[in-house]
Amino acid sequence: MAAATGDPGLSKLQFAPFSSALDVGFWHELTQKKLNEYRLDEAPKDIKGYYYNGDSAGLPARLTLEFSAFDICKI
Repeated sequence: MAAATGDPGLSKLQFAPFSSALDVGFWHELTQKKLNEYRLDEAPKDIKGYYYNGDSAGLPARLTLEFSAFDICKI
């Protein structure tokens, strides 16, 4: 709330563009899933990725997809 009242010590929340990093293992796992499980099914699939925003100033945040992206626990 202090940023809304003009407190110079706090900055406004802003969108930070990110770059994506697709691991080689992700492509291999996607290929296996498409050939053996999904086949011609084009329905959206749930996957998980990792968002990291801890790099040095000036570097974009990253969204990383690895081979484990398809390991989703269904409850």
